[in-house]
Amino acid sequence: MSEVQTSFPATLASSNLSPAAGQNGAAMLRTCLVVSGSTHRALQFAEAARQEHWRTIVCGNAEDAARNAVRHRIQLALVDLESAAAAEQITFCRLVEQLAGRNGPLLVVCGRPNDDAGEVWSRRLGVWMFLPGINDRSNIGMLYGQARCVVEKLENAASRSVHGTGAVNGTNGNGAAHGMRSRH
Repeated sequence: MSEVQTSFPATLASSNLSPAAGQNGAAMLRTCLVVSGSTHRALQFAEAARQEHWRTIVCGNAEDAARNAVRHRIQLALVDLESAAAAEQITFCRLVEQLAGRNGPLLVVCGRPNDDAGEVWSRRLGVWMFLPGINDRSNIGMLYGQARCVVEKLENAASRSVHGTGAVNGTNGNGAAHGMRSRH
């Protein structure tokens, strides 16, 4: 499976969440990178993202995902380690490390059930969520709604620190001037 892009129509009337508005007041879709070795799971993740008003870029391998992470402004990345074939595990793990090291998107890792070592590894990297054992019955849509709230808060905090509102001695009281950034 190669890169597939999906997007949601501009009308967002059915949403109970208000997407962020751009400068002209138009709805602005956030971008999510979905990386999965399973076409079925990738489409499941992409459809849930679309329903929560995310534009998605779906990649079936780590190399395509790494290129897209550089090419596009990604706010959320979901890497499905559980679906990766044994031969792909190392490249998927390197992708997670690369994405975590970029101080960029919120990062979600889907791992195998009861994979304590995988969860500890993910948490040490600063992964926002580790999801063990995702299946067709999982309500993955909730994740995208929560991610939107977190992304909006991070963007608002970054905007305030750039504009210097309330700044005293070069900080705004939350450490943003020193490069500190909360992952929650």
